[in-house]
Amino acid sequence: MKKRAYDIARQICNLAELNVFENTRKREYVEARSLVSLVLYKYLNISLTNIARFFQNNGKNMHHANVLHLIRSYDTYKFYNKNLDKWLDMIINEIDDVGNENKRTLIKHRIKYLTNNDIDELALYTEDMYNKVLQKEEV
Repeated sequence: MKKRAYDIARQICNLAELNVFENTRKREYVEARSLVSLVLYKYLNISLTNIARFFQNNGKNMHHANVLHLIRSYDTYKFYNKNLDKWLDMIINEIDDVGNENKRTLIKHRIKYLTNNDIDELALYTEDMYNKVLQKEEV
């Protein structure tokens, strides 16, 4: 857990060009910490307490309630910082064992970037997959 969490935090630090563990409330730092927290919680299934402990071990004052607030505020932060979603996509692409539920979340996240033609193609593809599942269930 430690190494993966640290690798993700380091990657976000590099993308944001700042240190997420710095004890500051500047907007860009809070947004980057929000992204770190979201990835660790939603995609690596690390508990709020362990995420807070991870930040504490790296010098950032943090409590599990702070982590929860960061995660819940991510949608607001990404509205003002368009890079957050791009960075989220880049980070998640590198996580091998995301799990099916998280893959569904990732697909929902990516759909908004597709063109109408892509959506039409995806709809046909998923309809075929769905029909195959239904045919198997009938047998």
